[in-house]
Amino acid sequence: MRPKYILPMLLLLLPLALAAQFRTETLDGRFRTLQVHPAGQPERAPVIQTGEREQVEIAFDELSHDYHRLAYRVLHCDADWTRSSMAELEYMEGFSVNDLPEGALSMGTHVDYTHYALRLPNGQVRLKLSGNYAVEVIDLDYPDDGVLLRACFSVLDRQVGIDGRVNTLTDAGYNSQTQQLEFDLKTGFASVERPDTDLKILVRQNRRTDNQVTGVRPSMAGANVVRYEHRPELIFEGGNEYRRFDISSYKLGGLNVDRIFYERPCYHAVLFQAEPRLTGYTYDEDQDGRFLVDVREDRQESALRADYFWVHFSLAMPRALKRGTLYLLGEMTENRVDEETRMEYNEETGCYEQQLFLKQGVCNYLMMCDTGGETAGPELSTGPVEGSYWATENEYQVFVYYRPFGAQYDRLVGYAEITSRQ
Repeated sequence: MRPKYILPMLLLLLPLALAAQFRTETLDGRFRTLQVHPAGQPERAPVIQTGEREQVEIAFDELSHDYHRLAYRVLHCDADWTRSSMAELEYMEGFSVNDLPEGALSMGTHVDYTHYALRLPNGQVRLKLSGNYAVEVIDLDYPDDGVLLRACFSVLDRQVGIDGRVNTLTDAGYNSQTQQLEFDLKTGFASVERPDTDLKILVRQNRRTDNQVTGVRPSMAGANVVRYEHRPELIFEGGNEYRRFDISSYKLGGLNVDRIFYERPCYHAVLFQAEPRLTGYTYDEDQDGRFLVDVREDRQESALRADYFWVHFSLAMPRALKRGTLYLLGEMTENRVDEETRMEYNEETGCYEQQLFLKQGVCNYLMMCDTGGETAGPELSTGPVEGSYWATENEYQVFVYYRPFGAQYDRLVGYAEITSRQ
């Protein structure tokens, strides 16, 4: 049996990684279905406003009914999602490490799990500053296991209005494969003296972090208006609408599900064989990569009654891609690029194949190709399989941080979601 440690010892054994760039992710395979969003609004991005009494909810499952003494700590981050230099007393009220609320056991499922849910701020933790936050979950009984998962969210002190648009007439071509984002900042706090350095911009497409853009410089700054247009770094691959499937019921296959069967110890869902989408754009009402836990037979208790399925994916291809590796990406996989999400080519079936262990619900995903080198990190593109089209409906998230000379941290003063449907 592993030894137990008292809390002071735990704090010494778990040093904080100052240079790490944080993202929402599970770091231990026993933990699944990590979701972060404003409480009661699972469709929204994890951004809450100061003064609105909003809370962010962090929910996840641990794949057993065993008792675990889980705890969490809250870190304040800079605009680039590295840990800020602020001391805990400066950005929060509460203890450094707090017990996670007791988990609830799954009910009537073939796969046992314990569901945990945490809301912040709460009676133990009050957040003082705007900006980015990362919550780390640890096991108090087994500190050697390190951080089990990390959940990221932002607190907005809105002082900047954002007026944005998505153009298909881009600096890379007209109605081709790309979209170009442009936006104006309307500052509510006088003119920004040094917009090049005092303002930090972070832009994401469909909440992805692999292709997020930082370090964007304004093209024009005037009285109370800062403009970002014709910036080459704000040109994004148009991509394609997300593929969808529905495994909210084990009794009847939903959208794009060929068949469902039970093979001890759990259910399996086989999706219809997918095909490349390279011949042209076709509109579909997707949810821009979202994943929603859902049980058709009992939607009120979905969090505890949703079972786990092995979901089988296949893509028909006459031969393997000459260059690049194919991955399954979406919120269902935390947009991870790793062994679990990588598709393998099967010469016998003439298909790329993979299976994922997923909780029941409605899922969006894309098959994306990494065409980059190992040292440079993943360079993901929809082009080789999904195609890339200017007409695709995408959602862009724009974060505006303000840090004038002499300030100690990046304040989040503006946030907007801009869609190409506008």
